[in-house]
Amino acid sequence: MLQKFWNKYKNSLKKEILVHILVIIGLLGIVCIVLSSCLEQKSSMPEHAPETESAESAEQEAYRLTLQNQLAEMLSQIAGVGKAEVLVTLQGSEAYHYAQDADSRYVTVGGSQKEALVESVSLPAVTGVVVACEGGNKSTVQEIVYATVSVACGLRMSQIYVTQLEQFPAVMN
Repeated sequence: MLQKFWNKYKNSLKKEILVHILVIIGLLGIVCIVLSSCLEQKSSMPEHAPETESAESAEQEAYRLTLQNQLAEMLSQIAGVGKAEVLVTLQGSEAYHYAQDADSRYVTVGGSQKEALVESVSLPAVTGVVVACEGGNKSTVQEIVYATVSVACGLRMSQIYVTQLEQFPAVMN
């Protein structure tokens, strides 16, 4: 009787071990699948991290100042405008667009230091312009300035404001 019991116990123990082994193998397979999908997502992301926020804001500020200076210089060349001061407002920051292959993975370049291949860079959008100029009190000059800024920046007239530049007299001591 003890022998029968031992044989039954031995057979059931073998079946339990087999079930445990199969469960462990199944769990290892699931873990491998999850890990491979996580690694694939990480490898498809560009390894070249975007510049720091302060560097981006410095570049954005330089871009804004360049636009302001170019507009002021251009406007001051127009007859009747005179000296012009310009303020430009921007929305967002530069956007980098990376090259991707057919599998939507980023194309990388470089040897050991792989970097994503930049396909294009979008500059921040101009959202508004304020122009203060010496001839800003004349409607004909205002029309010319509105049209010029609208074409140069791709803005609607409602996004542009033109006014006269006031010259403050020097303060006496």
